[in-house]
Amino acid sequence: MKKTFTLIALFCLILTGLTSCNSDKSELRKMIAQLNAQCPIPLGSIGQMDNAEYRNNQVTFNYTIVGLDNLNNFKNNQEAFHNFMLDNYRSNSDEDFRQLLEAIVEAEAGLDVIFSIESGDSFTLHFTNEELKANMPETEGDPESYLQSAVATARMQLPITYGYGDGMVCSNIELDSLYFTYYIDCDENQLDLNEMQQSIEENHAGLVEMLTSSTDPSFVKMMQTLKATHRGLRYFYTGTTSGKEAVVTISPEELK
Repeated sequence: MKKTFTLIALFCLILTGLTSCNSDKSELRKMIAQLNAQCPIPLGSIGQMDNAEYRNNQVTFNYTIVGLDNLNNFKNNQEAFHNFMLDNYRSNSDEDFRQLLEAIVEAEAGLDVIFSIESGDSFTLHFTNEELKANMPETEGDPESYLQSAVATARMQLPITYGYGDGMVCSNIELDSLYFTYYIDCDENQLDLNEMQQSIEENHAGLVEMLTSSTDPSFVKMMQTLKATHRGLRYFYTGTTSGKEAVVTISPEELK
C-alpha cells in the first residue's frame, strides 16, 4: 500500500512539473508572437531584427546587418562576440527584454541568434539555457571585461563606413586607461580638415548631444560603463591626403 501511495505521489509531482513546464512554454510562445508583431524592428544604421521563432524548445532571433560585404571577422572571433552578447544581455535594463529572457530561462529553452547580410552569408551564435540563466539582466558583471568585449566586437566590423558621415571611415578602435578612441580616416576630397579643426567646439557639442540623448539600452550601458571606469571618448580624425588631424575629446563627466 505504501508503495502504491509513493507511486501516486511521484506521478502527481511529475504531472505538476509537466503542467508548469507547459505553462512556461505557452507564455514564451505568447511573448514570441508579440515580438513578431513588432518586426521588422529597425536598429538604426546597423540593420534590423527580422523575426523570432520558437521550435523544439529553441528560440531563434534573426537579424539582418547592413554595410558589410562579409561576416568573416565575426566568424573568426565568435567567442569574443558570444561573450559580448552575454554582457549585453546581463546589462540590458529594458523590462520587456528582461521578461522575454526570463520566459526563455523558465521554459528551459536555448537561444540561437542568427546574423545575415544581403549576400545571404550568415552565422549563428548559440546560447544554452544555463548561460542565459547565469547572465540575466541586473546580475553583476565586470566592467573591464564588458569594455574589452565591446572593443573586440567593434573591431570585427572594421573598416566601418556607416554612421560617421560622407567621406569618413572608422579604421581602428582602441581602449586604454583614459579613453575609448575611434580613429577615423577622412577623404579630403569631401571634407576640409582645416574647417574641422576650426569647428572643434561645435563638433564636440554635437557629439555630446547625440551621446546623451540616445535611449538605446546597449548604448546607454556603454556610456555608463565608460563613466564608471573614469574613461572618456575620443574621436581622432585624420586626413588621408595631408595627414592633418582633428581631435574631439569627451570627458567622463560629460557622459550620461
